Amino acid sequence: MLHIFGGLKDFINPSSGDDKPVVEGFVAKLHYRVTGLVLLVCCLLVTAIEYIGLGTHIDCIQDGLPDNWPIPSHVMNTYCFITSTFILPRHLEGPVGVGGKLYPGVGVEQVGEDREYKSYYQWVPFVLFLQCCMFYVPHMLFKTWESGKVNGIISGLHQSEALVQEEERITRHKALATYFVKSLNTHNIWALKLYLADLLLLVNVIFNIYFIDFFLDGEFSTYGFQVASFVDSDPMVRTDPMTRVFPRMTKCIYKKFGSSGTIQTHDALCLLPINVINEKIYVFLWFWLIALATLTAISILIHTAQILIPALVSTWIKKKARKRAGIQQSMNSISKELELGDWKLLNVLSYNMAPIVLGEFITELAAQVAAQREKLEDTLEPSDSNENVRKPLLTPI
Repeated sequence: MLHIFGGLKDFINPSSGDDKPVVEGFVAKLHYRVTGLVLLVCCLLVTAIEYIGLGTHIDCIQDGLPDNWPIPSHVMNTYCFITSTFILPRHLEGPVGVGGKLYPGVGVEQVGEDREYKSYYQWVPFVLFLQCCMFYVPHMLFKTWESGKVNGIISGLHQSEALVQEEERITRHKALATYFVKSLNTHNIWALKLYLADLLLLVNVIFNIYFIDFFLDGEFSTYGFQVASFVDSDPMVRTDPMTRVFPRMTKCIYKKFGSSGTIQTHDALCLLPINVINEKIYVFLWFWLIALATLTAISILIHTAQILIPALVSTWIKKKARKRAGIQQSMNSISKELELGDWKLLNVLSYNMAPIVLGEFITELAAQVAAQREKLEDTLEPSDSNENVRKPLLTPI
């Protein structure tokens, strides 16, 4: 089995990008890295049939001895797998052996009785791979819209070496502060795109919950609750909810023409060993996606609050760089000039800097902002020269 999952080691421990600043949050990594990896592992697991069902996804048996079966086993297995099998909902409840019940969902069929067909097991690996791609899309959009801005301007101030390279650090502080001042109030569209990418995380996880529920014929929305209640119920009367969603034994009917041209019906019982894995996968996904949606909603609320209340970012920076003398006055001076995009960029930069580095950068930024403000005020002061005095349009003759 190691040869199947060995290719995932690079996905777990990516070799590149270790020295880049962190722009995406922890919740985003839970989406594109953890959830994507979980879905990819599940996809590979359900396709490893040699470890699950001895090389087959389905195994159907017919009446009589195997050597005398009217339909060859490989033909019956292939037909039932690619068409679909079914269960009888009437036989889901009640003890086995009573009322013609052979197994939950399998028993004596009455004329005109409702059948519940199960065919999605053949689509499970494709759907899991599709969901893995879907959880990676917001990350790709985030990288595209972020366009490496933070990594390009931070000048290595996020690295641990910056703490000991004081002279070089001062030069980098000035360069970063100069860029920040020159590009002031130009990051709003950039910040809104990043917020949209974060919002897509919540939309994506909620969509996936409803998508799985649609894929499983409406059984996924309450799947976790049913499994949890099943554990606490009486073992003598309880019915496993996983048996209804992912039955391990189903029925299949094969029809063919006989020697006289009449239609012959052959009944078979089919074992689905793949559903032993599927039921565990979707139990885990139910609890995981619910928890992930909750964490994502909390993260979106925090990001929204930071946009609507910039004072939260200011307070966070003051707290992180509190040992720097004059940090309160510096932040108060800067805050008057910042807009939405500037707060977002400053928040990302502060997250990647050590407290000492951050305090020095804020002090330098405040000094350059003050100098820029004074320069602007000087250019707006009226001149006392007579050349700038407006002459009247009409003069007396």
